Amino acid sequence: MAMTEDDYREALRELLPPGPAFDPELQPDVASLLASLAPELARVDDALDGLQLELNPATVSALLTDWEEYLGLPDACTVLGSQTLEQRRQAVLDKLTASGAPQVGYYRRLAKQAGVTVTIEEFRPARVGPAVVGDFLYGDGWPWAWLALAPLEAYGTAEAAAMECRLRLEAPQYTDVEVGYGRAEVEGIAAQVDQLFHAIHYVMPAAVSGIGD
Repeated sequence: MAMTEDDYREALRELLPPGPAFDPELQPDVASLLASLAPELARVDDALDGLQLELNPATVSALLTDWEEYLGLPDACTVLGSQTLEQRRQAVLDKLTASGAPQVGYYRRLAKQAGVTVTIEEFRPARVGPAVVGDFLYGDGWPWAWLALAPLEAYGTAEAAAMECRLRLEAPQYTDVEVGYGRAEVEGIAAQVDQLFHAIHYVMPAAVSGIGD
């Protein structure tokens, strides 16, 4: 805890030689000297306490720009001036704690940090044995491609733009990443269409045939 002005004034007074020549109560000049030194010493002491906060990126303020320059922030996916102080701190923490490993979990976390929850789908070329009926027949280039699937409501938002930029920026150079939106909705519509097709071509004719019998 930093010492106050009164603390420093009293500490300085105790350091003076004994005798009336240095007694602040008898010598106004000495009292003025102590009064002028104490505030500055208290200010420096308080600044030293604050410096401890600057060493932690979670509480940094004055040295935040230095942290950002060291980590290459803000990067190409950040609009200058768009982040609050807390968001800038969080970006520093995210960069310091990022594993950087080309793993699915890492890219899911990147998307989550941008504000979008995604699932990631990887591909593999068709091989006799692992492949089953109904599987897509992917070519030899597909192992280097992956798909990030986001909810439809995220499409067109600032969070989605940041997420796409972040994934493409961090993706290994030898891979191709694509982003898709709304697969759940598409699959739901496809299921309804299948049900309708089944009803029209199988259920309805069977019912009509039963009526005829």
